[in-house]
Amino acid sequence: MIRLRPSALAAPLIAAALFAPTTAVAGPHRYLVVPFENLSRERSLNWIGDALALSLADRLELLGMRTAGRGERLDALESLGLPDGKPLSLASASRLAAAVRADRLVTGTFNYDPNVGVVVSGMLLDPRSVNQIWEGTHPGALARILSLMDPLVLEAAAKDTSRLSPADPSTLGTFSDPPLTVYETLVKALLEPEPERRLAALQKALGMDRRSTAIRRAIAFEQFDGGRLAEALATLDGIAADQCPDGWRLHLLRARILAAQGNLDAALQSLSKSIAAGDSADAHLLLARLSSTRGETARARAEIEIARGLDPGNPELASVGNVTPR
Repeated sequence: MIRLRPSALAAPLIAAALFAPTTAVAGPHRYLVVPFENLSRERSLNWIGDALALSLADRLELLGMRTAGRGERLDALESLGLPDGKPLSLASASRLAAAVRADRLVTGTFNYDPNVGVVVSGMLLDPRSVNQIWEGTHPGALARILSLMDPLVLEAAAKDTSRLSPADPSTLGTFSDPPLTVYETLVKALLEPEPERRLAALQKALGMDRRSTAIRRAIAFEQFDGGRLAEALATLDGIAADQCPDGWRLHLLRARILAAQGNLDAALQSLSKSIAAGDSADAHLLLARLSSTRGETARARAEIEIARGLDPGNPELASVGNVTPR
């Protein structure tokens, strides 16, 4: 969360420009979305700041833009000695963006009054030059808060010629968030630091909405991360990936699970589906690892270069380069 007001930009922008890192990000744009700040008196709504960040990142990826993952952001916060869950200055946010190799920063605030409704303000910035690319404020109902920033997503897509796929803006209409009460349970579960409690909370969220792809994907990832590979595959079996707007992520997760099981042929089939549905650096990096395992050194190197072209800021590049001997 960044403590920043659109009406008070001048001085913070000058200060941030003086102290912001000069690390350049070459090639395609990479977005860092930070939790929005709660300006209301309702402290119980603090979770919405994280919800907005998660939902916005999902929407950006749906239209073919690259985002820094939540895990990357948390790791960078820790390495920089910055607090998680506390408002950041614009200078600190710029440092954070540089740490995750992002050259686009999305930040904002929200306010809620039970008699009026909710107001969400968002900004899209270039954190290197601290130039404001877009700023907008949108009022609406609390139940619809997650879609209030769709104009920011559309503006980012319109200005980003490096998008992986020129998905039509109408694609956003196919993206459906769970009901807000369900999403609250999902977000609070993801914020739970202890893995077993996090998985239990996600299972509770699934009990509230059995059709939610977002919840099932989160559960499958937790099961995979915990080594419960068969359970993770069973969770994914409940999702019709080819009918999902972000089906490429589901195919990629399945490929990772199958690769961990040692079923390389099935993993390659899932990777092929993932790349066909939505090309991504992560898919090509996994393909590089599998190719190296199969002794296909030339293909592994080629896949690494494809991934580098798609997302030069991807943190996996630093380690995957070691999968093939020089």
